[in-house]
Amino acid sequence: MRLPACFTASGFVFACAARSALEQTSFQLESLDHSLLHSSSAQTTPPGSGLATKPFADTLVSTLSSSSQHTTFLRLLQRSKGIPLLAHIGNATVFAPTDQAWSSWAESHRPPDGDVPVHGWLGSAGLSEWMMDEEEYLLERIASGGNEVDERRRLDNQNWALRQHLLYHMLNYTLPPSAFTAISSVRNVSTETTLLFPMIGEPEHPPIPEPGSPWLPRGGEGLLGGHGQRLRIARAGSKEGGARGMVGVEWNGDAGVEIWDGHAWGPVGNDTDRGMKLVRGARWTRNGVVVGVEGVLEMPPSIEQIIHAHPSLSYLSCLLAISQPLPTPLPDSLTVSPHLTIFAPSNDALSNAFDDIEKRYLEGGYGSEGFARIFAGGVVLGIGKDEVGWQDTWGKKGYEVESASGQDLVVKAMSNGGLVVNDTEVEAVDIFASNGVIHILPSLLLPENFTLLNSAEKILLSLNATRFVSLLHSANLSMNYVGEAETGSWTILAPTDELLDVLDHQSGPVSPLLSDILLNAEVSTTARTEMAMPAPAPMPMPMPMPNEPISDVSPLQKLLQYHILPGRLLASNIKDGMLLGTELRTSALRGGRQRLRVDVSERLDRNKWDDFGQGEVRFGGATVLGKPAESGNTIIYLISNLLEAPDDVLQTAVSDLQLSTFIAAVYAADLDKAVKRTPAVTYFVPRNHAFASLGLAMSYLLLPEGKDELRKVIRYHAVDGVVFSSDVQEGSEIHKTLEGGEVLLEKSRGKNSTFSLSSPSKWSGHDSGEILPSNGELRPARVTHFDALTETGVIHTIDSVILPADVSLTVAKLIRGSRQNTMMELMVRAGLGWILEAREPSPVEVRRVALSGFVRAWEDKDGREDDGEGDDADTLAMPSYTILCPTDKAFARLNLTHYLTDKEALVNLLKLHIIPSQLNISRSIRSQQSISAPHDGQPLSVGDDLVYPTLLSATSKYGEVAFRATGDNSYIIGIRNARGGLGNNAARVGVAGRATVRWRKSKSDDEGSVMRKMGDTYDDGIIPSVLWEGGMSLGGGVVMIDSVLVPYEPSWLSRWGWLVLALVGAGVMLIIGAVSFGWWWMTRVPKEEGYETLEGDEEE
Repeated sequence: MRLPACFTASGFVFACAARSALEQTSFQLESLDHSLLHSSSAQTTPPGSGLATKPFADTLVSTLSSSSQHTTFLRLLQRSKGIPLLAHIGNATVFAPTDQAWSSWAESHRPPDGDVPVHGWLGSAGLSEWMMDEEEYLLERIASGGNEVDERRRLDNQNWALRQHLLYHMLNYTLPPSAFTAISSVRNVSTETTLLFPMIGEPEHPPIPEPGSPWLPRGGEGLLGGHGQRLRIARAGSKEGGARGMVGVEWNGDAGVEIWDGHAWGPVGNDTDRGMKLVRGARWTRNGVVVGVEGVLEMPPSIEQIIHAHPSLSYLSCLLAISQPLPTPLPDSLTVSPHLTIFAPSNDALSNAFDDIEKRYLEGGYGSEGFARIFAGGVVLGIGKDEVGWQDTWGKKGYEVESASGQDLVVKAMSNGGLVVNDTEVEAVDIFASNGVIHILPSLLLPENFTLLNSAEKILLSLNATRFVSLLHSANLSMNYVGEAETGSWTILAPTDELLDVLDHQSGPVSPLLSDILLNAEVSTTARTEMAMPAPAPMPMPMPMPNEPISDVSPLQKLLQYHILPGRLLASNIKDGMLLGTELRTSALRGGRQRLRVDVSERLDRNKWDDFGQGEVRFGGATVLGKPAESGNTIIYLISNLLEAPDDVLQTAVSDLQLSTFIAAVYAADLDKAVKRTPAVTYFVPRNHAFASLGLAMSYLLLPEGKDELRKVIRYHAVDGVVFSSDVQEGSEIHKTLEGGEVLLEKSRGKNSTFSLSSPSKWSGHDSGEILPSNGELRPARVTHFDALTETGVIHTIDSVILPADVSLTVAKLIRGSRQNTMMELMVRAGLGWILEAREPSPVEVRRVALSGFVRAWEDKDGREDDGEGDDADTLAMPSYTILCPTDKAFARLNLTHYLTDKEALVNLLKLHIIPSQLNISRSIRSQQSISAPHDGQPLSVGDDLVYPTLLSATSKYGEVAFRATGDNSYIIGIRNARGGLGNNAARVGVAGRATVRWRKSKSDDEGSVMRKMGDTYDDGIIPSVLWEGGMSLGGGVVMIDSVLVPYEPSWLSRWGWLVLALVGAGVMLIIGAVSFGWWWMTRVPKEEGYETLEGDEEE
């Protein structure tokens, strides 16, 4: 039986009043004892419970004291001044957590140091501070620096927050045993009312008690309209309650704490009530019942906390967090506003009610007005006299109530414990909260013909692109592109407000630009808060006439026009690699539209456009977020990043680490300003590996003396005009370069076409015939990456450097690039300077170095006889040489004095280091081997056991050199067939460089004859082997080595050692034979001479 109203008020007083122990005089405690006993003396147990006739000697307090498992609970009651309440109460049910339950709960809920105490009382020290004696605790607080007066005042209060928590474990009536055991005829989950009256905070109390009864309610009636907080009990033996029963279960019977097994209770005594014995964890006393539980009951949090924590309300939680403070007509707070009844839409309800655009509006930060309109229909501020709409509050016939939005709701209670609101059955009933109750609905409570959105500019606002709209107004572009009077069809790529907010505070390359642009373009407050149309736009910006010179727009207009495309770009028309023209036209492109790249992921299924917007499509690197929105003739795509118009060539190249050498070369050539500013240019930029492949040639170009050639090389990679990959047709195209020469751009046929770039065959002063490239490169450069957009055009990446034919890289320049001087000085001293100067020698120079008949002089008209090999190459280019150049350090290890005084020895030494491309000697060794083309930038092919003749081969059988692989991706070169000796026979191969070809003036008929004889073609970028006949390029070059190769002369032992060994061996064999014969002869003669007659013979 529940206590009378006056007792309920008394129970509420214990929950709310904060009187100190000094204020609670013995008279007041005695009055409390008499009042409570008097108010409950007539009826101490519920009718029909079977408890009225059974006398009980124990009380609630004594029963708790007799248990060894409830010392913590008793201690907390003492600290919160709850013992007098239990001692004098006439009728109560106490749910007492065991010591283990308190310990586990405190351990899992204890906050870190400095955090707010849990429930206002459990601090970082856990339960330890509450288990101390009051005097001990007081001394500890004083020792830690507390004021004694203040600390005593704190100690004397009721510890209101702890007291509130404990009161949630108490009912002001005694539950019978039947309340804990399953009965088939009733529901197995019952709802009870506790002594907890939730409040915003501890009420203030006068220092002196007011006249009259001190037990009347003070400080208001709490957040539940004067009602105590509710609690559910699941009976033992039921599905929800399990074997022993559960207390504090959820609306669906889940969670809760289990009733204790009662193992530490004393004997039941003479009590024979079977129901009491079934509930082993409970003990009935003369003033109530103590029910042990194996967990601490958690007080229901506020409505707002529940919304944020409940998994079915996560979407509502998101919208609620965005819409703070709550707009009208919603209450000021869902945390402290009292007696609220919330019919909350579930995640599915909100998700199914709106499309993606409307959801983005609600989620965008400026949709609070819309959120209030959809949420207020399910908010009831109070029922009747400020009551809470629990399930048992509504009648079965229907109760009509007005929501906060003014919409009428008809709520009916069902016999099975459910609810129906406007003919919609509630999914979750009675989720208790500290300031009301929540019911979860599967649909929204909205009036008929409800429309969340009603306008392209408003669509942008709904897409959370309000700042983008404001920027369009500030740039005087809104009338042209998003105004109500549409002037054309457009595709708008809009960044969201969150992105712009982040960029406002971001540090990095984009921030200076944005800080300057956005500083003077503040977002409209009206557009942000009221979702109204922005202020009237100024007159539209005049568009330039076709023949009118292009004048560059402001930085803000430039930024925004790059986000706008002419025409409607449907999602189904988007293809990977598209370069879309934007509304941005600049003088840097000579009036052309700046392009925007489109990237489409391979995982995009074009048959499932419902999945569009999951990161499969990117505009300029910004990912499309969700499906496009349409408004009239405009299509809007939300993107994940702000699009910046392409930067200049150098800044664009900086983003690719593989182009750093090109950037360094531009600055070394003092072309950085020209590269940045020259309008409408296409750059074919070699990768770092391509420049590195040039080897010594690149080293020379980076020298001050090579600056002019370097400028030519860089400008030769710049095509006048913008050439996108999509503009190139199958076949060949000739393009003019900024250097003045031309390049040949070829696109192969077929679906997977490739692009290549090479020098044309015709070049003034460098006639390579009708087919071969004028620069003599062994292969065209392949385009590996396309269409890197720049402010002035586009960049394509290639895998090799294309040298213009009029850049002369001689052997001497290559050696200077190596920064080694000794080799050149020795060659000049020896009379081989014509090789360094890349010219034909005179007959005198040929005779001086003993190469007559082997090297053709420029005055020799007839040349050498046709040996059947090499003449084809001779008709193409002038003779060339590859120099094996030892380092200065290597020469320092050699006795140069000897060679400087012996010219013949010096010439032979240098000849051994010079490999000719054309020499009148047998090449049978090389012709028997399969030789591949030299690698990029290499003057000759390098392979294991590959042999080349040198100029010394004309006079010495040891004049050939051979390569040998060392196993570490490097090679050594040595004198072929050299054995032993005191000289240096091998050296490690280092960096190399290829010299340019010196073409002869040839005729097309002769060239065709060469090609037919070689059996090669020049289709589809295939370079004929005539350009590297015998493994050596037509231009020759330089190969660095780390040691000097000394001409090999076999030693005496090498020449005659075999004969000496043979003679010695023969002599030894003769001696052995003679000795053997003599021994045989010596041993045979004594046997014949030593024959003696017998005695008998003598007698005869």
